[in-house]
Amino acid sequence: MKHLTRRTFCAGLAGTAWAWSLAKTSSLSARLRWQAQQGREKLTIRSIEPIVFYPPYHEYHRQTLFRYHGQGIQARTVYRVSTNLGLTGYGECWGKNSLTDADFKQYAGTSPFDWMGQRKNLSIDMAIYDLIGKYLEIPAWKLLGPRIRKTIPVAFWTVSQTPHAMAEEVRQAARAGYRWLKYHVDEVQNVIDQTQAMQAVAPPGFQIHYDFNANAKLDAVLPVLKKLETFSVAGRFEDPIVATDRAGWRQIRQQIKRNILGHHVPLDFIAAGLLDGYMAGHAPIGNAIKVAGLAEETQVPLMLQQCGGTLNQAFLAQEAAVFPMATIDHVNLCHLWKDDVTDKLMPVRSGHVDVPEGPGLGISIDEEKLADMTKRPPPTYQPFLVQIRYQDGPTIYCRHNPDLPGATDNLRFLDR
Repeated sequence: MKHLTRRTFCAGLAGTAWAWSLAKTSSLSARLRWQAQQGREKLTIRSIEPIVFYPPYHEYHRQTLFRYHGQGIQARTVYRVSTNLGLTGYGECWGKNSLTDADFKQYAGTSPFDWMGQRKNLSIDMAIYDLIGKYLEIPAWKLLGPRIRKTIPVAFWTVSQTPHAMAEEVRQAARAGYRWLKYHVDEVQNVIDQTQAMQAVAPPGFQIHYDFNANAKLDAVLPVLKKLETFSVAGRFEDPIVATDRAGWRQIRQQIKRNILGHHVPLDFIAAGLLDGYMAGHAPIGNAIKVAGLAEETQVPLMLQQCGGTLNQAFLAQEAAVFPMATIDHVNLCHLWKDDVTDKLMPVRSGHVDVPEGPGLGISIDEEKLADMTKRPPPTYQPFLVQIRYQDGPTIYCRHNPDLPGATDNLRFLDR
């Protein structure tokens, strides 16, 4: 039998004191995780709080963006998800909060792990994966699969404007490091004139992604696509015609050399060979995973479009880092605003951003910045007229108030 001497007893005390000191200085998240693993206290969602704010646009497009889309797009909402263990997860979207108290209550008292892969509430998905990543001390992409890439391609976004203003958008995008600009072609501006102006200022390799809104007919759009193909700056065409005209989609793909993308189309367009790429727009994580699997199986390139600020783009990057076919320049709107409420930004270099490192989304909300931003009053609508002048035809004046119910996108369509 081994005898306990004074020396071994003191050494034991010293070892115990060292172990106690190490445990005391361990991180909060490690101790919380240990408690949960021991079954003493499981990670549980306590509350979800939406915070709406109105960050300022850049001066060069401030008036145009606000007149075009109003408060509905200038506004942003951060969702603060609190837990019993003191961890906080954040999600975000553009626009005012659209979730109800009933939506929030369904999460209260549940584990964030219960909501992995859900097919609703993209903004809450961000917060869920942020929470779980922080809890496990891993980046969110590890919850989705092996990382394929450390940087992802991204595209600038804007609204349809006069040719002169579109040229300025290209200058600003290129200056910010982008190589692609996406915008919605509308029925108020002349897309050929816009393209001439953009090509005149675009640096070599810079290209335009045209979104035709999925509402046109083949005979109206096909001549326009053929004309646009004569410009080197014209890169790809999204939703050129209505989704119900499958024969028209096939004809466009046969006659147009530029890539044809689908957004507002059935998923079977991917397998049917009717498009060159698919856009998963504003897709909850479960839907994005489903589409990414289909894209990989059919080897059809994929892009994500998730509109919001830097936090929103961070989640997009975590997803695109894992999805093998997520190779088309992804769209996020964080470049629209002069400032953000995150602890760091995601600079664009040669058309790409780095996938954030660190637990969760790798980027978090700066609560002090958020508090300051919420003090800004919402911008107010000032009446204005839209002038539509036809060559060898009439000049039409009309009103547009994007803050009226259902009117956010009205300026894209003459019949509205």
